[in-house]
Amino acid sequence: MQFRHGRGARCGAALALSAVLGSALVTAAHADDATPAAMQRIVESGTHAWLHYDNFALQQEAVQRAYAARQFAPLWLDGDAPSEQAKAVIGILTAADAHGLTALNYDGARLTAEAPHIDADDNAENAALFDTALTIATMRYASDAFVGRVNPQSVGFLYDVQPKRLDLAAIATELAASPDPAARLAGLDPPFPAFARLQETLVEYRALERTDLPPLPAFPKLKPGDTHYELPALRARLAALGDLPADAAAPTAATHYDPALVAAVQTFQRRHGLADDGIVGTGTLRALGTPPSVRVTQIQLAMERLRWLPHSWPERFIFVNIPEFRLRGFSATSPTPAVSMNVVVGEAEAARKHKTPVLQADMTYVVFRPYWMVPTSIARKEIYPKLATDAAYLERHDMEVSDGRVRQRPGNRNSLGLVKFIFPNAYHVYLHDTPSKALFARSRRDFSHGCIRVADPPVLAQFVLDGTPGWDRARIEQAMQRGANDRHVTLRSPVPVYIFYTTVVVDEAGEVHFFDDIYGHDATLQALLTKGYPY
Repeated sequence: MQFRHGRGARCGAALALSAVLGSALVTAAHADDATPAAMQRIVESGTHAWLHYDNFALQQEAVQRAYAARQFAPLWLDGDAPSEQAKAVIGILTAADAHGLTALNYDGARLTAEAPHIDADDNAENAALFDTALTIATMRYASDAFVGRVNPQSVGFLYDVQPKRLDLAAIATELAASPDPAARLAGLDPPFPAFARLQETLVEYRALERTDLPPLPAFPKLKPGDTHYELPALRARLAALGDLPADAAAPTAATHYDPALVAAVQTFQRRHGLADDGIVGTGTLRALGTPPSVRVTQIQLAMERLRWLPHSWPERFIFVNIPEFRLRGFSATSPTPAVSMNVVVGEAEAARKHKTPVLQADMTYVVFRPYWMVPTSIARKEIYPKLATDAAYLERHDMEVSDGRVRQRPGNRNSLGLVKFIFPNAYHVYLHDTPSKALFARSRRDFSHGCIRVADPPVLAQFVLDGTPGWDRARIEQAMQRGANDRHVTLRSPVPVYIFYTTVVVDEAGEVHFFDDIYGHDATLQALLTKGYPY
């Protein structure tokens, strides 16, 4: 349909054409004139009467560009009624919850209700309201799906999503003409297998949320081989959660904590960041009693954070997830980690400065047999008070004063171990070895002052130095044990390090794991998302 402006031109053209083509074009001409004018008024107002969040200031500039490029002709009308593209996009907006978003934010229900009644010939104002509402909602959805609803920097995460920003005017125009706009919108979701698995898990836990789960009585501490009259309730709960397979061996006695039930408890414990010892204690009972609604929220937050990540990855990168206490090193050629190991992160219960920050930075060099330059705050609070009553404290701990700073000499007792991995950042945190190896065996590992201790430094060094001439595993071991002190080695190319925070993880086998919100970041993000637009 062509759109003309000016009442005289419109009427003259319509009368001339009606003699040949019939009166239908006269009706269309009236709509052509009134609907764009109504749309322009709505766009310039910056508020929309149909939208749940009526102020669309964040999208106004993009909406203006999209419509100005077509002289405010409708995007989503085919003739005088909603196009097939409009119906497909409304379907996606209505199903936003399935993508970890909130359908209320995109007004799919209102648009669905209004669509059958839109007739630009009879009511140009309603047609304008429909078209502009759908454009605004589509832009909101596209941005939220691709970049995320919350800027990570607003919650203290040093991730820059600006390079991912979409041209929302171009996206809306493209979708309105696309043969498959639903597929194009779905393609804005993170392309990771983990994201797709979280979508499936979201469906599963929403179903559990609507189900009356078998009640879970208060148990005493249970060990394999124990008996208890309430064990059938535990068995029923684990079956409902999927940890006790339907084909598991039937117990010889319902009150016996038998091997099949022990195995189910161990599976549950592994999936919830607990020691998989099969002992049903306070932590296991707390996790078993967590409502599915809480898990739904965790999954949604995990999906939101995945939207903050780039869609394409460099040759190699390192990913550390704080609540999981786990490091993985990836090559872009394989979805399976090249290296994977436990880590120790910053204390959750200590002062805020002990929490490991969430950030992205490039690792550029490693230091073999490093000195530990004791931070001034640690020296003041922990070392000088001891030195005041014990003159030999520094010597006993291989420490010395250099240029007015306390430092620990290189060696096996050094708090940084025999190698550290440097990715310059505003918080001065890094990865490093440690002499305290026993902590890696614990299920919860938040013990550091903010830096990240790694369980297998030689393996990590081999990963990041791959391609750096002369640095094979043997030379790495030699540099750690007998090499020069404080030796800096520049990497062949920088290795991006993502220190991340998510309490839901999909492992390499596709199994979904839940972890405690040790720093309270889930609660902070959820509070922002609950506000709605603007977040």
